[in-house]
Amino acid sequence: MSLGSARCSCGAEPVYLDRSSNIVYCKRCILRHVYRKAVRTMKNENMLSSGDTVLIGLSGGKDSVVLTDILGRLARKMRDLNLVAATVDEGISTGESSYREEALGYAREVAAKFNVPLHVYSYRELFGGTLDSYVRLRVQNGSACSVCGVFRRRALNEAARRLGANKIALGHNKDDEAQTVLMNVLRGDLERMLRTAEGTHELVRRIKPLRRLSEREVAIYAYLRGYGFQSVECPYSRDTVRDKVREVLFELEGHVSGSRDALLNFEDKLRDVARAGGLYAKCELCGEPTSSSRKLCKVCEYIQEFRRLSGLNPEPV
Repeated sequence: MSLGSARCSCGAEPVYLDRSSNIVYCKRCILRHVYRKAVRTMKNENMLSSGDTVLIGLSGGKDSVVLTDILGRLARKMRDLNLVAATVDEGISTGESSYREEALGYAREVAAKFNVPLHVYSYRELFGGTLDSYVRLRVQNGSACSVCGVFRRRALNEAARRLGANKIALGHNKDDEAQTVLMNVLRGDLERMLRTAEGTHELVRRIKPLRRLSEREVAIYAYLRGYGFQSVECPYSRDTVRDKVREVLFELEGHVSGSRDALLNFEDKLRDVARAGGLYAKCELCGEPTSSSRKLCKVCEYIQEFRRLSGLNPEPV
């Protein structure tokens, strides 16, 4: 079905077709639909409580920009909802500039629109080196994405502690979440699946208000609101497994409608299992949660290896 001569249910000119339901929306109705869907997700999954201080992980990409917009509008109604935002500077050089430089401008723009204080934290400050320097030394021969993912999670936890936030909001959309679930299934990595469920360990709780919104819905919302956002991919982004899973899910959704939602429902059912405990221990160096089978968390492992390769003495365990 194409838009053709179709009309939105309100009678206005349509701008968006929901492929899963074949419902068309005008500009006003799709903006309202996306906002309400995100708010409904937060309500259904008990993401927010009275008096919360929520740290928004604001990278400057479309998902985090839309997340900030939706939470900013909600905060105007929930007077006791406090918002702060953090942008993480990985220290990735692209020619004469920083990869994060452009995104930071977009992040500041949306944060200022909703009077959300924005703070910038760098890998150099927190972990003693930029992502470029860690990759250059081939720390544990880990991929850039592996190192970055571990550090980003820790950076947001540290930001939340410094800013007094009791929750961290991430801009993961339905496509992101479904891809991650399927990748973990293909790897047979049950522990990682359980670990990604919300509220299953003692770190600051993560919430994902956009997890039931498709990437197309997030993109149309950003476009119709007139937001700029970083669209250039990270120069280290070469996740061929995720790219293939993305292709498979896109094709599957065309044949089996609702397959992404089904994967998210599967993930949700694992939460009760994860909350039973027994998966985590404390890192012997920093005290942060880590797998029960490890003495050190991955962050400390990376930092120890980085210090050794840089000619510095590792921290004593």
